[in-house]
Amino acid sequence: MKLIGYVRVSTDRQVEDGFGLAVQERMIRGWCRQQGHTLGRAVYRNEGYSGTLPAPDRPALADALSEVEDGQAAGIIVGRLDRLARRLVTQEAVLAQVWKNNGHVFTSGQGEILQNDPEDPMRTAMRQMMGVFSELEHSMIVARLRAGRKEKAVQGRYAYGAPPYGGQAVAGELVEQPIE
Repeated sequence: MKLIGYVRVSTDRQVEDGFGLAVQERMIRGWCRQQGHTLGRAVYRNEGYSGTLPAPDRPALADALSEVEDGQAAGIIVGRLDRLARRLVTQEAVLAQVWKNNGHVFTSGQGEILQNDPEDPMRTAMRQMMGVFSELEHSMIVARLRAGRKEKAVQGRYAYGAPPYGGQAVAGELVEQPIE
């Protein structure tokens, strides 16, 4: 089966410092090779796009879905389902779109994500529970980061985003940069 690979990391920092994209792509390529599937064109990459965004707001995912819709690929392969979406509603919308076009969705860890079956409601429930836990994990990470930034600010340290022009964060302090 000809599949489209899709990989994603949420932040620009993960793109620059992390190995997430390469690890995901290796997982996808290895699974396809092991299962006898081929990857079409290149693996689509959303670098620095949150999994909470809907598919139309993630250019690479939108392109991958278009290839399935146009019949250029039989489905999409991701490393894990949370790479496809970090919100249950987004996950289910993407799956529905692929299935509506007679496509398939695979993960390198689980294999095919099967469509809803009225004879097996547990299948849908388990998939959706995984989506709920993925959404919860994302929310917990966001809450931890927010709490850390607040604590840093309480301590009088620079805690939010890139420093403004003319400034630089040094050891948690905003320092003026006269050259700018």
